[in-house]
Amino acid sequence: MTVVILKWTGSLLRLLSNIVPVVAHWVDPDFDPSLPTFYYVRVIEIPTPRWTAYDAKFFNVSMPEGTKMTVQDRAYTSPVWYTP
Repeated sequence: MTVVILKWTGSLLRLLSNIVPVVAHWVDPDFDPSLPTFYYVRVIEIPTPRWTAYDAKFFNVSMPEGTKMTVQDRAYTSPVWYTP
């Protein structure tokens, strides 16, 4: 399996201006063409500011210690089904 890891490297504007396609090719080593199966992809998105970070910036306040300032969402693709 090929795993591609992207790391947050700075501003969103810089990230968007340097977009390159992310492509991976994977071959299932246990694939049996006589059996039904399905595949899907799970990804972890880059950390983004949480609403608490926006409020702290807008109101120019410090948030209490332990307040989460970022969120890291997950995404899932629709499954691809294989039926012999």
